[in-house]
Amino acid sequence: MRAYRRRPLAGTTLAAVLALAGVGLSGCFVTAEEAREPTTPVEVPDIRGESDLADPYSGVFDADFADDLPAYTGTEVTLRAEVAEVVSPRVFTITSPDGGEVGPVLVVATEEAGDVDPQPGTPLVVAATPVASFDAGVVAEELALDVGPEQLAEWDGQTFLVAEVLAPAP
Repeated sequence: MRAYRRRPLAGTTLAAVLALAGVGLSGCFVTAEEAREPTTPVEVPDIRGESDLADPYSGVFDADFADDLPAYTGTEVTLRAEVAEVVSPRVFTITSPDGGEVGPVLVVATEEAGDVDPQPGTPLVVAATPVASFDAGVVAEELALDVGPEQLAEWDGQTFLVAEVLAPAP
């Protein structure tokens, strides 16, 4: 197994993505305190490392989490998910690994996220920060993506995940 570098998505990059994406919880109906704990008894490895604080959500990407996703905006989460569609090695969608009826969520990985090559159907552990109101042009520029904004336009305005660490699921 590869050792993954971890550099928190903080400071200028996260501030720019959050500010330029128009983050705001005013439209949320669920707060982080009201969000549900994972109910599926699946072990999700701590890919952030022992020195990192526990995430408010560490569990399977399922329908309950998908419903609560806006409540976690700006906080770190760790998810066990399955890759649905790959746009590029750093831009892909995830869905439930259990085959549940969960719509895909866009994941944009930072350069420091690791050397995982996501493939459709591959189980993955994603340590990420949900961000509200995706803006394809801003995100593509701020995170130096190798895809154009037109390839990501369908996700504009939706909550997405900025992945800081990616690892194959056990």
